[in-house]
Amino acid sequence: MLDGIVNLLKAIFCQLVVVLYIGPKYLLKEHVFDRHRAPTLPKTNDQKTVLITGGSKGVGLGAVKVFLKLNCDVIIGCRNVSHAQREVEKLSGGDDNVMKRVKIFPLDLSSLESVANFAQSVRELGVNIDVLVNNAGIMKASPRTETSHGFEAHFGCNYLGHVLLTDLLYRQLLEASDKSGVCSRIVNVSSSVHTLCALMDGLQDVHLKEFYCPELAYSNSKTALLMFSQSLEHKFRTAGTNIKVISLHPGVVYTDLALQDHPRIVREFTKLIFKSADEAGETLVHAALAPELEHENLAGLYLENSLLVDIGDYCKNEKNQTKLWNETKNLLKLDEICTFI
Repeated sequence: MLDGIVNLLKAIFCQLVVVLYIGPKYLLKEHVFDRHRAPTLPKTNDQKTVLITGGSKGVGLGAVKVFLKLNCDVIIGCRNVSHAQREVEKLSGGDDNVMKRVKIFPLDLSSLESVANFAQSVRELGVNIDVLVNNAGIMKASPRTETSHGFEAHFGCNYLGHVLLTDLLYRQLLEASDKSGVCSRIVNVSSSVHTLCALMDGLQDVHLKEFYCPELAYSNSKTALLMFSQSLEHKFRTAGTNIKVISLHPGVVYTDLALQDHPRIVREFTKLIFKSADEAGETLVHAALAPELEHENLAGLYLENSLLVDIGDYCKNEKNQTKLWNETKNLLKLDEICTFI
């Protein structure tokens, strides 16, 4: 009885933090103090190969639009391949040359088998990957669910699936940097809601078996992706590996993901005050291609509105990072991450 009351109060607290603090803070920031900033693009238009998860709608599709305009070859991983094909056809305007530059493969990040199959399909293309954008994700308002491997759904899909994919495509990223002479990039789409995980110390129970609420589950997954970015960037920087790992908050964005369970009147109102998916997609493009990020030291930093900002003490804490790194290896049954053994 008492545990139930405590958990109810925790859930209310989590909701209040998101609705009354994090949401208003970033809406005010994005509308008043730091309005949308267009991406910085390379002066030369060297054709790059960009792989993006969740590129068939929302923020991912917004980024794909820009990548194609910049003459990039794009590989999309998504659950609904036919929907992605229709969206790409719209973007191409019937131009076969654009269609030829896009490859689409099925990907369900909640299934480790699907991630492995997707990575194998990409490897069989025989192309190197200049930029990997780990964008896809879920945001569920439903009761706690697990993946087929027993991971909490948000943590499994938004985080563990992307870590495994990054590991499986590490060689293609490394070979791209060797060929081009410039850093390949791994772009991890996190969220400002990592603040909630820090307040609740959410990663002490990554599967939220003791206490669950969807806001904390989503926050945990995005915090984990942010901390993983820091650990992997440090690993590469220390080893002299020519790959940059950049994480970002795309903004408070109007997407089906964020508003799928809300009434229509709420969805229509939020269109007026939230960033559009296209604007948020431009933030991904900035992280993927902006020349000024090439030599930046990203320790303790991620991108908000295309500017580097501090990630906070919780995410910078080396003990937290190490604990997550080791737990991630154990859950995925990996001896090491992004290392040739």
